[in-house]
Amino acid sequence: MKGNMNMSLKQHPDYKKEMDRLKYTIDYVENSINAAKDSRKSLRADIKEAFIDLDPTDSSLSYVRILTNAKFLDMIEKNYDGLVRAQRKPYFCRIDFKMEGESKPSKLYIGKTSLYRVEDEAPLIVDWRSPVASVYYDGRLGEVTYDTPLGQAVGELFLKRQYTINDGNLENIMDVDITTTDTFLQAALGENKDNKLKDIVSTIQAEQNEIIRADIASPLIVQGVAGSGKTTIALHRIAYLIYTYEETFDPDNFLIIAPNKLFLNYISEVLPELGVNQVKQTTFIDLVYDVAAIKYKLVSADEKLVKLMKSTNNKSVEAQALKKVSEFKGSLEFKELIDRYVEALKQEFVPEQDFCLEEYTIYTSAQIKKMIIKDFYYLPLYKRLDELKKALKNKLKRDKGTIIKQVEEYYDKQIERLRDTMEPTEQRRLKIVELIDKRDSKVELLKKTSRTSVKKYLSLYPKSDVMIYYKDLITEPENIYKFGDKLEYLFVDSMTKSTLEYMRKKKIEFEDLTAILYLKYKIFGLEKKMSIKYIVIDEAQDFSLFQIYVLKEMFGTELFTILGDLSQGIHSYRGTKNWNDVIEKVFEKGKCRYLTLQQSYRTTIEIMNMANKVLQISNMPGTIFAHPVVRHGDEPSIYRFNSKDKLVQELENKILYLKNERYSTIAVICKTYEECKMVNKMLDKKGNIKAKQLSSDDIQYEGGILLVPSYLAKGLEFDAVIITSIVEDYLEDELDIKLLYVAMTRALHKLDILCVGNNLSMLDRI
Repeated sequence: MKGNMNMSLKQHPDYKKEMDRLKYTIDYVENSINAAKDSRKSLRADIKEAFIDLDPTDSSLSYVRILTNAKFLDMIEKNYDGLVRAQRKPYFCRIDFKMEGESKPSKLYIGKTSLYRVEDEAPLIVDWRSPVASVYYDGRLGEVTYDTPLGQAVGELFLKRQYTINDGNLENIMDVDITTTDTFLQAALGENKDNKLKDIVSTIQAEQNEIIRADIASPLIVQGVAGSGKTTIALHRIAYLIYTYEETFDPDNFLIIAPNKLFLNYISEVLPELGVNQVKQTTFIDLVYDVAAIKYKLVSADEKLVKLMKSTNNKSVEAQALKKVSEFKGSLEFKELIDRYVEALKQEFVPEQDFCLEEYTIYTSAQIKKMIIKDFYYLPLYKRLDELKKALKNKLKRDKGTIIKQVEEYYDKQIERLRDTMEPTEQRRLKIVELIDKRDSKVELLKKTSRTSVKKYLSLYPKSDVMIYYKDLITEPENIYKFGDKLEYLFVDSMTKSTLEYMRKKKIEFEDLTAILYLKYKIFGLEKKMSIKYIVIDEAQDFSLFQIYVLKEMFGTELFTILGDLSQGIHSYRGTKNWNDVIEKVFEKGKCRYLTLQQSYRTTIEIMNMANKVLQISNMPGTIFAHPVVRHGDEPSIYRFNSKDKLVQELENKILYLKNERYSTIAVICKTYEECKMVNKMLDKKGNIKAKQLSSDDIQYEGGILLVPSYLAKGLEFDAVIITSIVEDYLEDELDIKLLYVAMTRALHKLDILCVGNNLSMLDRI
């Protein structure tokens, strides 16, 4: 096979030229790296020398020298990392493109970094994020247009050429025209999976490119089917935005919110590979605990989901109550209830007591209330006390002198009157001395009291933390009725009792986090200064409207990229049910952009067709079904067994066969964690296979043979998947169908389904 490929490569008419161009580029990159190393050394030496020469009495020139050199060093470091990455694979394609008005086409080689020749400033490598590179991703041969910062550019594309370059060796050349199937894409999809998500710069498709390069100014919502590359696109979009708007945004202005720590580990290599570092990546749970400084322990985020999964057909009274409470806590209705509660707190916040210096009023309670409610309205409630403190101190400072003067004048007049009306006797002298002592004591008292009066007055305000307020609100039915909008007795009773039960044990549920974060923001403000300007939410179908709203308010930005798939909304009881609600209720009307990704690149036609048929059973309105790329594989196989032991024996055989076939990542997906545990125990007993069991606490994704609960598989992908139903069944309700769909669509190449008895009987229908 290798020989045939090399034969066709050498027969390519431009083989010699392309080999020479590659060698020239690699040599130039290596020379640039060496030059950068030398510059590093000399600049560092110069900075060190500048520090030594730093004159404490006149340091301005030395500081300028240090800062200038530090800036150049930073530029070299930035380019250096890109050059090192480009050393063995400098580019992946070439376009021959003639701009309108130019006499001949330019040969542009596109890679992950840009490099210009020093001698003539000609582009040796064009960065994939540059405007002209969009022609490679979107354009077909002939007339093409692309967007630039100065408007739309028009030109003609004469050639699209793809290269396979590994470790500095040219392994393949592929010229692409209108009719050619994307061989590079097919090859990339056919590869086996390792333990990390990879970049896709060489295979970005036109619909993906549209999202990556979408206008930064509008919030963007992407409904993408399973395997459409949502996560990868989100990461490439960040890399693109940082490159395009480097004058406006730093990497630490971006925040990625992912579903769990395991997922963050899984995607950890993509941004560094794209030359982007320092982007903050977190989970919503970690963000809330970090920002709100909560001491309460979080009940496992999956506990409620498992309860719902175990409820008889998900329709029991308990299940319905759980869902209703979760739905309410994620609603904008709950946000409005909290707003009314906070407004009431403001009205009662100021004590019914004037601020005085002894018997002299500095500010009345009414004046202070006006300051707190109206003058400092733009601040969180407790942050207003900082401004009030300044106002009290300033007014006290101004008034203290006047008051002391008044006191002194009062006593001085009395002394003068005594002198005018009494004979100069010992009695008069004693009375005058008494008045002088009273005057001096009063003045001293006023001075002494003034030093502590502000602190004493501010001590009248309630000392509290966010959890005291949240408990007061959410566990007291009268508060829910008072600030809520016509809520039913049974619902309020269920919500307050269940929340109180947890809070007594110093525990909270995932659904409480949004309200706690919002209360913290509204009442106390945020202690940590965060410079976030742009937010990316992945697996956003599991985010509630309230969650997205709070992030928007807290960071003061509408710059969002939100990606998800409603068909994989296994937490729909607390998540988003349709994107229109987000578009209309969270963001400024008419501003949000909505795009869909229907092409699935992950799995084979055979696997995706079966997964789509499972999804059809649910009859969910507005479902968008995936269109798989043209990549065929084996039909998914369903095996039924009359005992657990026989199933586990076949499972072991399947895993050993897949390992022998060189599949790198093999996932055994069971419905629940407990079922995974049981299967793992049975495999361990046989002793031929060592599998790792994934849990929601895992933070490291290592690939290999994994046992994965269905609800933790979301966002991950594996070479081969074996869905195993040994105890738990998947019923024909929305939640179970979504869980099964998620499990099926994790497979890249091979899917087998093993079940005991009549489990998964819905598959018999398809």
